[in-house]
Amino acid sequence: MGRKQTARQVLTELPLPTDAQLVGKVLETRGGGVYDVVYYDKLGNEQKTLISLPTKFRKLIWVKRGSYIIFELLDAKTKIEGEIVHVLFPEHIKNLRNQGLWPSHFDTSSDEDPSSTKPDEAEQSGSEHSTDDDDLLMANPNHQAFTDDEEDD
Repeated sequence: MGRKQTARQVLTELPLPTDAQLVGKVLETRGGGVYDVVYYDKLGNEQKTLISLPTKFRKLIWVKRGSYIIFELLDAKTKIEGEIVHVLFPEHIKNLRNQGLWPSHFDTSSDEDPSSTKPDEAEQSGSEHSTDDDDLLMANPNHQAFTDDEEDD
């Protein structure tokens, strides 16, 4: 499959995990397309494993800490126990929840989608914590600070 076809597939298809596939959360990147992943087995036990990203997805999809993925466990007895089949975006997660295929272990308050907050809550939180963009930027110590009086000279 070509690069454009792979990109189109990743962005447009709504994946559903098969019986051999699992949903996991990326805990850490190890480099070289290898990731630490936490998932829950069929019995509900938390498992951690190393998963690789196939070369067809490298430089096309960026997987970061906290991303959700669909992966398959491999039969090989190596340190890398699985391979990523699909990286899940928010619309994919919403579809899995609607289908009833989303693992309930991943439904915690810290994993909630920020867009799912109610408008009343967003207005209240916005008024309590209003920040200016200038407050978020630190001053560059390599530049001199000038006032309007000094610039006129």
